Amino acid sequence: MRSLGNRLELVAEMIHTYSPFRCLADIGSDHAFIAVRAVKNGDAAFAVASDLREGPLEHGRANAASAGVGNIDFRLSDGFDALGDYAFDCACICGMGGELIAEILRRYGPHPDCRFLLQPMTAQDDLRRFLWENGYAIREERFTCERGKPYAILAADFTGEKTAYCYADLFLGQKRPQTDAFRSYAEKTRSQAEKRRTGLLARGMNSSDEDALLAEIDRLLRT
Repeated sequence: MRSLGNRLELVAEMIHTYSPFRCLADIGSDHAFIAVRAVKNGDAAFAVASDLREGPLEHGRANAASAGVGNIDFRLSDGFDALGDYAFDCACICGMGGELIAEILRRYGPHPDCRFLLQPMTAQDDLRRFLWENGYAIREERFTCERGKPYAILAADFTGEKTAYCYADLFLGQKRPQTDAFRSYAEKTRSQAEKRRTGLLARGMNSSDEDALLAEIDRLLRT
């Protein structure tokens, strides 16, 4: 099978870590690479690949046929909206903004028996805030770099209990592995925080949250 690139390869590795699954949802599946990999490797007995457009689903069907994988259903769906006849114990939502992922989860509602693997392209802070304030526990965060850009992949599940957090946690997570990829992620976060701080000061506004975040990043990068 073709390489997925560092970002989706890490998602596939995390699926394998938590496998086996009975039924996996690949939401916004594009060409269904995650669903095909999971079923072909035996990490999921069955998968459903959903997308908003028929074109990517056709590519997904072709990829599944090429890989000799038959246990995948392809659905035209906005998030989970058209998938109500399936009970998932794993769901991957990758390659979208954090706010959109949060909205998809909000519409889907709480599912305590499902492990969610989430890969936001932007607005990681908004996604972490939604999860912690709406009863999801982030069990693990792994980081990788692809084409010079750092990415975070979150493993979460619904517990019904809110998680306390500070401002720095929104941008760095509470799981902070001492890896080169996380350091790259922290460095990018520092650059963004410096820009926000400059903007706040230019408007005469309080920058204490950004100051605390920058201090925590400096501490992490010194260790």
